[in-house]
Amino acid sequence: MSKALGLGALLLGPLLAAGSLVHRPAVAAPARHTLSLEVHRAEGPPVLLQFLVAAATPGDALAAARRTAAELVPGGYLSEGSVSAQWAVWGWTWADDELPVTVAYNPTGAPSSVGPQAVIAGLQAWSSVPDSRFAFRYGGITDNIASILEAGPDEENVVSWSPMECNPGCVLGVTSKEMAHEVDMLLNSNPEAATQVGIDGTLDWRTIILHELGHMAGLEHSCPVPFGPCTDAELAAVMHYQYRGIQRKLEPDDIAGLVALYPLAPPAAPSPGVPPNPPADVPVVLEPGWNFLVLPALGMDALASRLSCLTAGYAFEAGVWQSWIRGAPGLLQSLSATRAGSAYWLLASAPCATTVAPGP
Repeated sequence: MSKALGLGALLLGPLLAAGSLVHRPAVAAPARHTLSLEVHRAEGPPVLLQFLVAAATPGDALAAARRTAAELVPGGYLSEGSVSAQWAVWGWTWADDELPVTVAYNPTGAPSSVGPQAVIAGLQAWSSVPDSRFAFRYGGITDNIASILEAGPDEENVVSWSPMECNPGCVLGVTSKEMAHEVDMLLNSNPEAATQVGIDGTLDWRTIILHELGHMAGLEHSCPVPFGPCTDAELAAVMHYQYRGIQRKLEPDDIAGLVALYPLAPPAAPSPGVPPNPPADVPVVLEPGWNFLVLPALGMDALASRLSCLTAGYAFEAGVWQSWIRGAPGLLQSLSATRAGSAYWLLASAPCATTVAPGP
C-alpha cells in the first residue's frame, strides 16, 4: 500500500549558497545540495526527510527533490517552512533505553561496489566517539525496505536501495524519520547517480552513508545555512550540507555535535514495560592505515586472530602509551587486552572486519 504524504519543505541554505566543486570552462558542474522536508501523511503523523541531491543549479536541486518526493510518495504536496542547522536536533533524539540503535541493511539493487561493510563502517564511526554515549548496532541483512516506500513504520531501521530519476538533478540519498522513533535510509540505485557529482571519479557511497547515518543519529547539518558564513570546522564536517568527495572519518564538528546530543552519562533506567535492547555483537571494521575506535573488552591476541589485517594497537593509559605489535615477543607487549568502552589506535595493513561480543 502506498503512502499519501504531504511535503512541507524546510529548505536549507545550499539552495541559496552551494556552489560547484569543480569548475570547467563553459560547463557548470553539478553541486551537491541537501534539502530537509517535513512530510505530512493523509493519515498518521508527519515524517521528516533529508534529501542529498546532486544538481547543476539550486533550481534543479529543488526540482529533483520535489520530483523524487512525488515518485516515492504519490499524492504528496509541498509547503514552505524553515530550519536551523549547526548541531540542531533533527526532529527527536534517541532515548537511552533505545541505545544502541539497531540498523539493518537490504542490499537489493545496490551497486556491486557497495556491500554491508560500507554500512557497518559508518555505524562503527558514529559509535566510536569516546565522549558520547551514543551507539549504533548492526542488525544484519533484512528483507524490509525503507518505510517511505510502504504504508508507514515497520519497527525496523533500514538502509535500502531504490532507483530514482536523475534528470535534471539526482537525489543521492533520502533519510526518513518517523515520529514513532524509526529512521530509514534510501539510497539511489540508478547507475547515473554515481556519475552526477561533478568531480573526477565516481560517487563514494561510503561518504554518503556516513553522512546520512549522522541524520539517523539525530544530527542536522553543520553551518547555520543560509545565514553563514561557515567556520572552517563546519566546512570540514561530514555533516556539512555539500558532498565534496571521499570523507570517511568524522571531523571535530561532527564529534562535538554528537557529544552535545549524547554526552557521557550514567545509563538511564528503562521505561516501565519497555525492555532494553539485548546485547549484540559489535562490528569492528578497519581501513588501511590508522583507525581510532572504541572497542569492547577482548584480548589483543584474540582480536588479532579475527582481524588478519591488524598489525599494531596502541592506547594511552595511566599516563603512558601501551602497545601491542603482531609478532613481537610477549615481554614487549604492554597492551594485552582492551577495556570495554575505551578508545584505541589500530594500525591495519589492508581492510578487514569482524564482530565481537560486547564485554562487561
